[in-house]
Amino acid sequence: MEERGKIICKKSDNKAFKLGENWYNLNDNVIPYLEKMNKGDEVIVTFEKKGVSRYVSKLINVAEAPVEEKKKSSTGYTCEVCGKELKDGKFKKCYTCNKSGATKPNAEEKPKKQEYKSYDNPEKTAQIQRGNAINAAAYAASGTAFNDPDTAAQFVLELAERFLSWLRAE
Repeated sequence: MEERGKIICKKSDNKAFKLGENWYNLNDNVIPYLEKMNKGDEVIVTFEKKGVSRYVSKLINVAEAPVEEKKKSSTGYTCEVCGKELKDGKFKKCYTCNKSGATKPNAEEKPKKQEYKSYDNPEKTAQIQRGNAINAAAYAASGTAFNDPDTAAQFVLELAERFLSWLRAE
């Protein structure tokens, strides 16, 4: 994780310092950097949180931090996402950005037309419930012997209506 702020105080042995409300412990390779800094200096801290402790792996003084310049590509073509140099203008993105599906930073997303999924559309849900109720009623009626088809149809429809009301109540 990374955080930016001013050093409020530091331990005399330069193994810890306070930034905002939190104390940060330094890894041994970072201690020389803190020795060169004073109270009130603005810093960028890269740290790893272990339990409640924060262990600093990188410490940069903002006043001395080098400003990155964009290099000019020798081919004149760069990846539109990460800025990596490309061989030619055939593609707009480098292989890794294209593979990961990364997009341009600050790219405005177009609003998508709302699509209904089968579980979002109330009409589709009602159709599915009716079909399930009729199937269950027909299966239940399949073991019963009826004298005529009208009686069987009447039985299946009444049973399906009960199943449907049960499904919708749930």
